[in-house]
Amino acid sequence: MGRDWTKPLTETDMEELIQLFKSMPTYHEEGWITSNDLFELCEGMEYHRTPDEIGLYKEFWDRICDGIITIDNYVKVIEVIHNTPKWTKVLAEIYDKNENGYISVEKFEHLAKMVAVNEKKVEPIPWKNFLAEVDTNHDGRVSIVECIKWLQNHVKL
Repeated sequence: MGRDWTKPLTETDMEELIQLFKSMPTYHEEGWITSNDLFELCEGMEYHRTPDEIGLYKEFWDRICDGIITIDNYVKVIEVIHNTPKWTKVLAEIYDKNENGYISVEKFEHLAKMVAVNEKKVEPIPWKNFLAEVDTNHDGRVSIVECIKWLQNHVKL
């Protein structure tokens, strides 16, 4: 699938990605694979990342999606992975799996690491600093909307 992953996906790219996804050993007919296929999937996509970076991606799918990667979520992530503000929004929405509208300390810290993997200018942000800036009502929680706005304002490329 040799391609430039910083450019938008074409229809052909999408078709090839879906075929590759379906060829993974753990592919299920309901349209998902397990995170155990992630290294092989990235290799098949010719998406060159270090083992540590792919390990962080795998940790994301394991922690947030119980190790299940749906084709829909994967395509959402791949389509914006090198557009940090858009990628941040997609990740935050996936992190809000229970749809309660809030992001936990653990999820935020992992999200900050995920953003820093693709955008080397961004340092992982400590929760304490983030919470002090974003938690305007001081309830110790940050909404997904607040998180996205803050990250997008601080990731200026």
